[in-house]
Amino acid sequence: MAGKKHSASAVAVSNFYFPELDGLRFFAFLLVFVHHHPYFNTIHELKFLHDYGWIGVDLFFVLSAFLLTRLLLLEYKSFQTISFRKFYLRRICRIWPLYFFIIGLTVFLYLFEHGSLPGEYQWRVVGLLGFTDNFFTAFQGYNPIPYTAHLWTITYEEQFYLFIPLLMLILLKQSVRIRTVFFVMIFLTFTMVRLWMINESFAHPAIWVLPFSHFESMAFGIVLGFGGFEFITRKLSPFVYFFLSIAAFSLLCSLPNLDKIGTDLMYSYLLIGFSTAFLFLAVYHSRIIKKVLSVGILVFLGKRSYGLYVYHILANEFAGQIILRQETFPKTLASTFYLSLVLTIIFAIISYMMIERPFLKLKHKFELIATRPV
Repeated sequence: MAGKKHSASAVAVSNFYFPELDGLRFFAFLLVFVHHHPYFNTIHELKFLHDYGWIGVDLFFVLSAFLLTRLLLLEYKSFQTISFRKFYLRRICRIWPLYFFIIGLTVFLYLFEHGSLPGEYQWRVVGLLGFTDNFFTAFQGYNPIPYTAHLWTITYEEQFYLFIPLLMLILLKQSVRIRTVFFVMIFLTFTMVRLWMINESFAHPAIWVLPFSHFESMAFGIVLGFGGFEFITRKLSPFVYFFLSIAAFSLLCSLPNLDKIGTDLMYSYLLIGFSTAFLFLAVYHSRIIKKVLSVGILVFLGKRSYGLYVYHILANEFAGQIILRQETFPKTLASTFYLSLVLTIIFAIISYMMIERPFLKLKHKFELIATRPV
């Protein structure tokens, strides 16, 4: 890219690493974990967490969008350009090793048990390998290969990674007014796409898994990464944001869930975006919440949230089988829930040490702005 030559070493930017956001990542994982395990479905007072725990996915989205946007913004301010090559190499080192490992593992387990992969499953492997599984999911349903149904979110994020450097480079050369017009036009266009999909009765999960119909959390993350609305966000109390986040989530829970296709979805997705963005702002601006989420164990687990997310479906199955076969364990949903959570954490810790950490060390060699330590 044209512009000032990049320094060989990363530029140290004070406070760019936010340990509290690692704690928030673990919280996002817990929401998804609760959603994918039937235990909370049996507790009347907490059933809403099971039914709407998928919002943890959007919490991941707003965090990713904010951090990558802010990182590229800092890179541009430091070097007057953005290195596409180093950005993509960093993303490859972060995402690909574990992602391709879990694909290989799940295919191996299926072949070991069944001997061959049906034609439909072969195409879904192609979708996973080509980072297009969310499009397959939109029109064919969730991936039927065991333990892979949740991987559409990674393909969704990879599509975001593909375009964000170019988008940032273009927008950073424009005035604030042009950027604002651009974001408003994108918001309106994608909103109309979702309305069209609703009117055409697209079956669930099409609207949920496609980036141009489920976009608010990513969009808000990008805007916040640019520093949008800071003239407002700095003036309000963090606890106002926390209250607004809870209020938006409460309104969301009062609406039909996302698998019910209707005009209520126009409000639901907007509330998803507001709820996750307001929660992020509450954490980002509150000293008290930062202190709570920066507790060592939460940061430790948050750093491993990628592995926690990837392995939790597999761990659910392992826990269920152990409970069934071992007489010492009580045959209850609660016991499978806690055992699955423990197994997920163990799998993620081992994976981080054996698979992710070597590539994360390599990733640091492509950093232009100093980020989270390995």
